[in-house]
Amino acid sequence: MTTHSPSTHLDTAECWKLLEQHDVGRLAMTDEEGAPDIFPVNFATYEGAVYIRTAPDIKDVRLVTRPAVAFEVDGHDEAGWWSVVVRGAAARVEDPAEVERSGISRVVTASPRHKPHVLKITAAAITGRRFPDRDQKPARAAHDGDGAAPAHPHPRTGATRPVPIPSLPPLSDHL
Repeated sequence: MTTHSPSTHLDTAECWKLLEQHDVGRLAMTDEEGAPDIFPVNFATYEGAVYIRTAPDIKDVRLVTRPAVAFEVDGHDEAGWWSVVVRGAAARVEDPAEVERSGISRVVTASPRHKPHVLKITAAAITGRRFPDRDQKPARAAHDGDGAAPAHPHPRTGATRPVPIPSLPPLSDHL
């Protein structure tokens, strides 16, 4: 018998605290047909919103007609693994004072591309979960019939390398 360590739900304040401690997350959007797409992005948080700098690329184009997005950050700390998801609407920020207050202009991005646009995700909902480390012993360990602890539920035996996914170069900054 395999037991799973329970996850715990994080309250809103803890979700924001975890977000504020990081600067890389994943932006989930849908394309014109409703197919999901995920983009790694650098970000900043400010007054209940997530700010992202972007080049004039597909993210910037899609949000005009499909502003509903999700944003996810995960990590690990002394209490175990955690994941936070923000759901809301994204829009371009045009006010230079808001851009400055948000702190996004001071975030160093991983990409060398020029990123003149700022997107703001206004949070409609924020949820988070925490998962204990797998090597931590649960309060009551489950045993199979012979008294031995169960095997790891996801052994990495027989794993193969994934097939590479073809990708295209970034769009030109001159759209």
